[in-house]
Amino acid sequence: METAPTRYEALQQVAARFPSQQAMADAFGVSQPTIWRWLNQAKQIPPTFALLAESLTGISRHHLRPDIYPPEIPAAPARFCGVDHTGPLVAFNRGAALRDGASV
Repeated sequence: METAPTRYEALQQVAARFPSQQAMADAFGVSQPTIWRWLNQAKQIPPTFALLAESLTGISRHHLRPDIYPPEIPAAPARFCGVDHTGPLVAFNRGAALRDGASV
């Protein structure tokens, strides 16, 4: 069974897609020292760059920042059990409550 990479491993995979830190910096619109700090101090990509990294490299945002982008949750069933969808709807119009289209 294959395990998901850590945040740092995913960041290293992103960096490996570029020929140099300067090329990566140019692609992300930041300076080369900023890329160095991501790789050597923060050891993770800032949240504002996770989606860009995914679009540029194909490395999943779920691996880059699992704290912000958790793995996809399976779709909910079409109908929830125990929830009543047949009751009358209530809408508010200028402070007056309306039930089933008639004012109260």
